[in-house]
Order: sequence, then structure tokens, then C-alpha cells
Amino acid sequence: MKRACLLALLIGLNAPLRAQMQRPLSPNDQRARDIFEQLININTTGSSGSTTVAANAMAKRLLDAGFPAADVQVIGPPDSKNHNLVARLRGTGTQKPILLLAHIDVVEAKRADWSVDPFTLLEKDGFFYGRGTLDVKDGAAILVATLARLKQEGYRPNRDLILALTTGEEGGSDYNGVEWLLANHRDLIEAAYVINMDAGDPVILNGKRAFRSVQAAEKVYVTFKLEVHNPMRSRGRRSPNGRKCSRDRWRRIWPRSLSRRRTPPRSGGSRTRAPCTTRSCARPALRRSSPAGTRKTRCRSPQARRSIVACCRERRRTTCSAH
Repeated sequence: MKRACLLALLIGLNAPLRAQMQRPLSPNDQRARDIFEQLININTTGSSGSTTVAANAMAKRLLDAGFPAADVQVIGPPDSKNHNLVARLRGTGTQKPILLLAHIDVVEAKRADWSVDPFTLLEKDGFFYGRGTLDVKDGAAILVATLARLKQEGYRPNRDLILALTTGEEGGSDYNGVEWLLANHRDLIEAAYVINMDAGDPVILNGKRAFRSVQAAEKVYVTFKLEVHNPMRSRGRRSPNGRKCSRDRWRRIWPRSLSRRRTPPRSGGSRTRAPCTTRSCARPALRRSSPAGTRKTRCRSPQARRSIVACCRERRRTTCSAH
């Protein structure tokens, strides 16, 4: 039951970026909005901002809610201006911890490109404006507000809940926070599984909850190897000798009038077995059988033209007699 309540709380607080209808805010709702506004107003871009400032601000929120100082850490490389926040709401320990993840760095935002200040939260006409309202300071605010409330209300889950607000997801930081934590402080974030706030948002239409998407992966690729065993068709047709032919050449090899299979006619001339080349199929070059030394000429009779098609199908060349 407690696990279901926690999940419902996490999902319910994750409202879309369209501001809700004006209504009196409860103390918990007001705190969540204040945290959201505080994060938006802090510049955390890779060029001119700092995630350390945002991490320290969120750490103070948790400490004020009653978290022990030992369970709230702002850590990162000593020479970096971009640090990460790792906090732990301790449970009974009967189950492995769950890691709640969100990044607090944002994409660059030049003031000249915006009609409003990107680092000042603005609520207008039912919408929130500001860098990070979508990606993904809303998710970070939800996690901080939820854990602060759980701590103040004395909720103790059957496992530890670990919060990690990291840098470097957008690529503009000097390092990737998740990779750094895994390499240097894996014990702080070791968990059974991770819930990433940057992987799917709820959709509300006309004030009604429509659905909540769940994203399984991002920025990865899958390689497929296809191996075909049956004969190729259409543009991949092959000539009777097994070689690939273009569509026009195929039409010349197999005219409609000769669509039925025919056996090459026997003539008085010689017949030898030889591979039928694509070129010879496409441009027949039959010659009359004649005594040695007699001048050979191209055989142009209709039957000869039919014979070359049939001979190609049998993979052998036939000479024909004059008709």
C-alpha cells in the first residue's frame, strides 16, 4: 500500500508544463512551485552557468526538510564548476534502493533568441516559460519536493530512495555526471533500478489525464543484419544465366510474346554448350550455319529470335539455319 501511495505521489506531482487552472495552492504545492522557479532562475548552461549553484540550492531544501547532512552530498571533480547532488531518504532496508534521476544542466539559451528572459520563470496564459521547463528541471523540482514532503511527514519506505541531480546530460558540461558518479562513487547510487524523470511526460487534455508515456531507452542504436536466400525480384531480377539484369534489359530478354517456356528447335547445324552471357541475351548475335570458309551473316528470322531466348533459358548457345 505504501509503495502504491509513493508511486501515485510521484506521478501525480508530475504535471505538464501547461500551468494548471488558478486555484489556491496547498503548502506542498507552493513549495514545489517555488523549487521549480528557483531552479529555472539559476543558469546551468555549460558556457556561462553552474550546476553547483543549483545543487547547493536543492541540498539546502532537503536539509531544511530534516535530512541529515551525512545523507546530502554535493560532489564532483575538484576543478569543476559543475557538481552533482546525491541525497538518500533512508528506509527499512528490506529491499534494494531505487535511484531517482534527473539532470539539472540545460541547453544554451541566448537572451537575444528569446522574447523573454530564459532564466526567469514566467507564467503567462496558462503556460510556463523558461529554459529547463521542459528538459528537465520540472522533473528535478518534483523529486526534491516529493522527498522533502516524505521526510517531513515521517514516511519510511521499505527501501532507500536515492536522489541524483546530475550535470553533463546535454553535452555542454565539462564532464558527464552519471559517468563520474559510477566511476568514483558508485556506492552512493547503487540501486536495483533507476527512474529517470527525463523519460516520458504525462499528457493532460482539457483538464483530463489522457496517458503517461514510458520511455525505455534513448540515444542508442540497434544493428540489424538481413540475409536473403530467395531469388531477387522486381529491380533485382536476374537474367537466365544468373546475372543481374536491369528492368529494360529484362524486357528485351523476355518479350511478352515469348512468356511461355519453349524448347530450342533442333536444326541441321551444330549445337554446343556454352554459358549464355547477359550481353548475348540482350543483343542476340545468331549466325547461319554454313560450311567452313563461307561468309556468316546475322540470322534475323522471327524463329531465330525466338530461338535465342529459349537457348538462354537452357543456358546454351544455339546456331540456326537459314529459313
